[in-house]
Parts: sequence; structure tokens; C-alpha cells
Amino acid sequence: MVAMLALSGLAHAAESRSYTADLATMFNEYQRLVALRDACLTLPGKREEILESYKDWFSRHERIIDDFDNRFAALVKRASKDQADYQKNYGKYQSEVLQLREENKKALLANREKLVQQCNEFPAYVRHPKSDIPAMFPVEFKTIYRPR
Repeated sequence: MVAMLALSGLAHAAESRSYTADLATMFNEYQRLVALRDACLTLPGKREEILESYKDWFSRHERIIDDFDNRFAALVKRASKDQADYQKNYGKYQSEVLQLREENKKALLANREKLVQQCNEFPAYVRHPKSDIPAMFPVEFKTIYRPR
């Protein structure tokens, strides 16, 4: 259930600071950028610029994203009874993440005018330090990565 909240984005609406809500907030930003990247790749003449700029962003975030994946797996493991349950739950939650990302992509594709504007801004945005997850979510980042 904890992993389900993180994936659905409902944890983002939580009023109090929590590990799960803060992790979900940052994880959802990553998923949002991937959905936007994928939607932008459907526009003619944008593919190379979108891929290169996303590659730059990803290289700055690779360790964080790997850590999100590890923390996601740990949440699922804690919510599972045993290894078989973990494997079932992990697959289920991964599928939900992909489904949510695809729904976000479809929503972006539904408004072509807005999508074109966002895609035109995408390369500069992801190359700017303001798009760095720790800069965007300093409180959430501190919650997740505070010394224990």
C-alpha cells in the first residue's frame, strides 16, 4: 500500500512531511520528464535535440534515479510477505508506473499547441540547473537524504 501511494501521486497531496510523500514527489518529477520527453519525440524535427538534452539531464541525475529505483524496491519489499509476494507486487507497481507515464504522455499529446510550446522549452529547461531535482525539491531531498 505504501508503494501504491508513492506511485499514484496521492502521497504528494499529503499535508505533513513524510519519507514516502517526499520520495514520491521527486520520483513523480522524474516520471513527468520522461513522459514529456516521450511526447516530444513524436514531433517532427525535435528528436535529436530532445534526446541530447534529456541525456544531459539524465547524466546529472543517474545516481539519484538509481537510488529512487532502489528505494522503490525497498518500499515494495517491506510491504510484501515474502519473495514471491515481492516479485508479484514489484511487477504490479512497475506496471502501474508505466501505465501512469503513458496516461501522462497521452494527456500531453491531446493538446498539440501546448505540447509544441513545452517541447520547444524542454532542451533549455532540462539543461538548466533549476531542473535538477535537488534544486526543485530541496526540502523533500533533505528529508530523503538526511543523515540517519
